[in-house]
Amino acid sequence: MLTLSSSHSSLKSFVKTSLTLLCYATISSTLMACSPQQDPEQVKQTADHQPYYHLVNAQELKQVDGYSVLRKFSGTVVSKQTAQLNFEVSGRVDSILFFEGDVVNKGEVIATLNTELLDIEKQQLAAQLKQVDAEIVLAKANLERVNSLISDGYASKQNLDELNAQQQILIATQQQLAATIKAKQYQITHAEVIAPFSGIINKRNINIGEVINSSKVAFELQKQQESELKVGVPQHLISQIRTRNSFNLFINEQNVTAAELAINSRVNSQNRTIQLRFPLPSSLILFDNQLGYFEFEQFYPQTGFWVPITALTDGVRGTWNVYTIEHTENTELHKLVNHSVEVIHTEQDKAFIRGALKSQQRLLADGLQRVVPGQIVKISK
Repeated sequence: MLTLSSSHSSLKSFVKTSLTLLCYATISSTLMACSPQQDPEQVKQTADHQPYYHLVNAQELKQVDGYSVLRKFSGTVVSKQTAQLNFEVSGRVDSILFFEGDVVNKGEVIATLNTELLDIEKQQLAAQLKQVDAEIVLAKANLERVNSLISDGYASKQNLDELNAQQQILIATQQQLAATIKAKQYQITHAEVIAPFSGIINKRNINIGEVINSSKVAFELQKQQESELKVGVPQHLISQIRTRNSFNLFINEQNVTAAELAINSRVNSQNRTIQLRFPLPSSLILFDNQLGYFEFEQFYPQTGFWVPITALTDGVRGTWNVYTIEHTENTELHKLVNHSVEVIHTEQDKAFIRGALKSQQRLLADGLQRVVPGQIVKISK
């Protein structure tokens, strides 16, 4: 029983292996039958196929003697004349005729003080002056009597001297009172704020009924249609700025050309700049302390080349590389050569570089990520 069972198992294994081999042979035959036969002519064309050369964009280098950088310096728009107005005397505010934002003309009264107390003091001084005038009249009469008595021998010279001195004192008091009355009249006349020029009231710091002194600023008056832009620039740029005949400004989202310039002769102690002042045309709608910009192209003398940003690629140890397109024996084929360059200045889409390059050399303008140095390429037409 054991022998029959072993023979049966061996037979099953043999049959299974034979069937597996038969299946593999059948599949291989089928695949070979289904695959197309390669044409001998096609094989010949593949062997004669031309190699592929990458097309690149070339740009001719042009050497220049320097580059310009557009700089913008911010500043503020200010009025040429702004006055802090206050009363010349102390007192209680009686009336305010103009408020913030109002336009006033030269000579108009902006506010007044109550002058009742000044009028009373003036009346007191006038009464004192009348009293002194009467005393002077009496002193003159006494002098005339003493003079007649002295000629008759009934009065001494001492009495005459005393009366003369008394008269001089009274005359001095009279002059002092007259001057004081004039001062009071001046205070009464100037118990008001008058516009020294036409302009706009920017600030009002007083109210009706408020008692103020002469040191308090009552109003801030700004002159209209006479504004200027004040800008601080580094001291080393002054020599270049002086040579310009016109200046580009940018205010209210528009370009403004200024033909005049005033330069301060003092360095700002905080930011170490020199202040420039540009008169602005009266046609502009301007506001005090708004921002403005002075645009200035600064020239740097430096031999180099302008190249597109896309023509630069990273080098080793922080350097930059460009590829030039050099001739080969075949006039249609060119070779890429790597050059290390120094980037002097960059802008949005271009860079100013210097290196071992020459004018009229052809530069690979873009696509540096798809090529390597020494690669043979064709120039795109």
